[in-house]
Amino acid sequence: MKLPILVYHKIDRIPPGSRYPKNYVTPEQFAAQLAYLARHGYTTIGFPDYLVYRRGERRLPRRPIILTFDDGYRSTRAIALPLLRQYGFTATIFLVAAYVGKTNLWDADEIQEPLLDPTDIREMQETGIAFGSHTATHAHLAALRPVEVLRELRTSREQLGALLGKPVTVLCYPYGEYTRETLHFARDAGYEAGVIVRRRMNTDTTDLLELRRIPITSLTSPGRFAWDLFRLRWFHGS
Repeated sequence: MKLPILVYHKIDRIPPGSRYPKNYVTPEQFAAQLAYLARHGYTTIGFPDYLVYRRGERRLPRRPIILTFDDGYRSTRAIALPLLRQYGFTATIFLVAAYVGKTNLWDADEIQEPLLDPTDIREMQETGIAFGSHTATHAHLAALRPVEVLRELRTSREQLGALLGKPVTVLCYPYGEYTRETLHFARDAGYEAGVIVRRRMNTDTTDLLELRRIPITSLTSPGRFAWDLFRLRWFHGS
């Protein structure tokens, strides 16, 4: 079974002066992408579904897909959620524990935008949206000392678990940076899966702590979106 996982950041208009305009996908682009997925028979699943499948305890739909959002911007609730619900899709949002309800302070040079607050998160959780950890402070894990890496992973898991009322089992490595040691720390901290950015599908042998995600940006045209899903499904076996 090949599983595509898509990664988004912000579903919104690109504001003037943004340092990273590629992190935006307009509402129109996002709606067109969801329409494509619905038209071609994709069914969104959550990471728990995939973990159960990998243990051999459940089958997956014919065309499963996981949609993810990094950082937890409030626009995910205001703009993305209504579109997801329109098409019957769900998603997983990776939260930066120390900045819940604040702004993207880890990137001080970028335009500051509001992040989901605890009320947003709980209400979205009730609609079927899932959440994972994007560490405590969105740190460069590969540059930290081991004790600091463990603190980032454990603190975020504990804080988000308390907020959500359930264990947090999936980790997103900030900036896509990690080492082999980071994977060991993630496992030690209690995570069952971790996600990276790599334009590949996941197979039944993909390391669960290195699940690949296909980046979707403001530059992703309808043709590229469709071609990536087709090409990666049929032409890349690993």
